Amino acid sequence: MLTEATPEFELLARCVRPDGAVATGERLDAVLARDPDWDRVLELGRRHGVTPLLNRGVQELDASEAGIGVPERVRSALTERTRSTAMRNIRSASELRELLEAFEARGVRALPFKGPVLEAFAHGEIGMRAYGDLDVLVPREDVTAAVDVLEAAGYEWVDAPRLDDAAILGGPFTKPLVAEYELQRDRANVEVRWRIGDADQPFAPDVETCWERRETVAVAGYDVPALAPEDRLRMLAFHGTKHKWHLLKWACDFVAALAATDVDWPDLLAEARRHGDERRLLIGAALIDRLFDVSVPDAVRSRVEADSRADRLAAAAVEELCAERTTRPERRDRVAYTARATDSVGDSLRTVLYHSRLHPGLSEYRLVPLPGALHPIYYLVLPLRLLAERSPFSLGEARDEGPIDRV
Repeated sequence: MLTEATPEFELLARCVRPDGAVATGERLDAVLARDPDWDRVLELGRRHGVTPLLNRGVQELDASEAGIGVPERVRSALTERTRSTAMRNIRSASELRELLEAFEARGVRALPFKGPVLEAFAHGEIGMRAYGDLDVLVPREDVTAAVDVLEAAGYEWVDAPRLDDAAILGGPFTKPLVAEYELQRDRANVEVRWRIGDADQPFAPDVETCWERRETVAVAGYDVPALAPEDRLRMLAFHGTKHKWHLLKWACDFVAALAATDVDWPDLLAEARRHGDERRLLIGAALIDRLFDVSVPDAVRSRVEADSRADRLAAAAVEELCAERTTRPERRDRVAYTARATDSVGDSLRTVLYHSRLHPGLSEYRLVPLPGALHPIYYLVLPLRLLAERSPFSLGEARDEGPIDRV
């Protein structure tokens, strides 16, 4: 129960339950009795990327004769924004189909893992999830061919001209210098990734295993390769935790994907435990329990109770959501949260070290371009660069090329 939330946020959370079961009854009556500001609810829905779900929830409350008293201007805005999201997502789904056909013709194994695929699997229809990018996962050896396909289709680089792929992707003893390649055409962004997660804290399984376990999801009448349902749940828990769950839409994605998946929780938790990401799943389960009163199986609840840190981290995320902060958490806070969400002290330490400024990035490459095999040399010159700036353990926002995604 969201006892610390404003009436506007609690009403939003009750309206956007992705399983369609809008919470009614005495608690809803109590929230409405606090006279929520519907313009504020509308703005919160926009900020958290859940306007279509809010629109559906309002319609369901109307059908239930709950008497929620939504102003007509708010209804009109919800309808128009939902329609706009649907039109944009239809274009994105069509664009994804064209890209996948081009990738297949080139022999690129491309696995979309958010965007239209997640919307179709978790929410069941186009227009129910706001997103900005098409995220495509490809094996590392297919990255160059994938980018060639995008450039041939008219996509251009967002931040800088194309550099040497072999160098940017790193060498045998060094990490890639970027987390993804981002290209754009007509304001539509495509992110090409060769991993989910970080080099030292990767999302497991790896790309090859994800490809072998893939399934298909129908997107606008077209079968699209997608993550296996269990891999999708772990990816969503990983992604939400990495961002400190600061947008409500990530919790909605997790609970909707959970509702659409026949989960064998003991097997899922055991697999996650083997790869060091069980706590992230437990945080996700505890989070949706607190936000949406979504019950989880006893086996999961007992694991959360046994892992008090997971429950505390879920509570901290809910507390920040209820505080209605208007800015994204600082990188320092996100890294600290991610480190605490790991399964072991060693993993926590590696997370902090990886996200520190001890590792070279694009700044060093642009200063002195070296082939991947020679990237260890950057570690020799990096201290000189850091001395001119600040502490090497700084977790500030100075480097955009870090592995934490843009929202």
